[in-house]
Amino acid sequence: MKTKRIKRPVCYLVGLLVFGLMLYSCLQDETDLDSRETTGKIIKGKNRELSIDVARSWYEAHQTPVVTTRSVATHFELMTKLHWKKGYENRKGKFEVVEVPLLTRGGAVLMDSETMEKCKDTERGKIRNISRMVIIKNLETGEIINFVMHIVGTYDYLMKAKHFEDNSYLYRAPDLSGSVYFYEPEGGLVNGWQYENGKIVATISQGTEEGLKMQATADTRSESSECHYESVFVEYDECTPFIYEDPEYGIGFGIECRTRTKYETKLVCNNIYHDENGNAHTWFPPEVDSGGGVGGGYQPVAPKAKAIFRNSNMTDNSWKTIENLLDKMTKTKIGEALYHKLQEALKGKTLIIQFVSDNMNSNFDPGLGGIKMRMDITSSALLHEMVHALQSYTEQETWNATQLNQEFEAHLIQQIYINSLEESERTWWYEKSKNDSRWNATRLLVRYIDEFGNLRPGITAGKLQKIIPKIISDFRDVGYDNIDYPWLNSRKGLDNFNNLRSLYQ
Repeated sequence: MKTKRIKRPVCYLVGLLVFGLMLYSCLQDETDLDSRETTGKIIKGKNRELSIDVARSWYEAHQTPVVTTRSVATHFELMTKLHWKKGYENRKGKFEVVEVPLLTRGGAVLMDSETMEKCKDTERGKIRNISRMVIIKNLETGEIINFVMHIVGTYDYLMKAKHFEDNSYLYRAPDLSGSVYFYEPEGGLVNGWQYENGKIVATISQGTEEGLKMQATADTRSESSECHYESVFVEYDECTPFIYEDPEYGIGFGIECRTRTKYETKLVCNNIYHDENGNAHTWFPPEVDSGGGVGGGYQPVAPKAKAIFRNSNMTDNSWKTIENLLDKMTKTKIGEALYHKLQEALKGKTLIIQFVSDNMNSNFDPGLGGIKMRMDITSSALLHEMVHALQSYTEQETWNATQLNQEFEAHLIQQIYINSLEESERTWWYEKSKNDSRWNATRLLVRYIDEFGNLRPGITAGKLQKIIPKIISDFRDVGYDNIDYPWLNSRKGLDNFNNLRSLYQ
């Protein structure tokens, strides 16, 4: 009996000890996890918000299943599809990332020109590249973006690399030699970085066939030349099915495949320097920004503009022009509210935007599904057309019957925006428009309706309705006729400014 009494406490003690060790282990794991977060270390497979399932739901709500990256300049095109079963999570600091491998049509493999020349048939198994859809969430802002990433190794690196596939958006192998490319989904090359032994040595941007031909005609390329053109080759199988008839077995089906090659032209610029800590920088802005990456991140041109607009033929300079207008606009309360409300209405889709000659007027074209704008357009004029774009989603049933009602609201929102700008701009606008009856009528409206679309103190619905006929007349006087700009008389007072009121909801 004594033996049993001794054993029982011992069992209890052992059990408590095991439980304590398990609890300590769990707490230690959590502590290590938090420690790695604060020190900027990469944490694999531990996303707290952007899981693979969440990323997939977001992606399928915003993008198409088949992704085609293309180059307008060189007619390069690569069709891919996401392989969600092979997706994985990782995070670093404020960024959570999901990377999903892309299945390429025809088993396409990207390689540089040196690899194309040197590769032997016996080495084909070592020739591979990384093609992934990258989905990133900024935990501070809640913003989610996505883009296509291709990592292409040099011939020498591919021959010796045993863990090439470990390279990712957040991690680059310390001996990586090759190029990392970032593409817009359903778009072209955004930016890229060239590596030698794990260090960034050059920036990459879209090249042109003309530039490549001009370089080829030169006898030699100067050693001091900062930029030069290179080609990325895409080798793929093009397969054609056929039907044949066998004397013994009858009709049969077969497939014939041939290896084809396409190429993409890139502009490589040796404009990188490293500081005393070994961090890479470009000589000209934008500097190499991690963007959650490791010094060679995704740097989209005009992200704000491309979130709501599209035009595959537009140059980077044109995109930057639009981005600057939107930057100025969104620094104001009403401009920022309109931008986000339009983005919300688009639900991940985009509007076509294109420049027109200066002898034409900027306007929202519902037939085009987008905005036509002059090169000299101001931020307030762009805002005006964005209001019409928003109205096209809220006025679908009454679009043709309320053209003048819509102009009232667009002009009012534009004037409210102008009133939020610096005094010099407000004065300039007043001097320019003081003899225009519609703008004098709009300024009268501002005295009745505040920036939130509500009646100002002391103003009643009756008082507002009383001035509407005069405002209609003032707009008619400058060309807003009954035929092209009908007025829906059943819409009274503040009901003409519902979109303005909705901006802050």
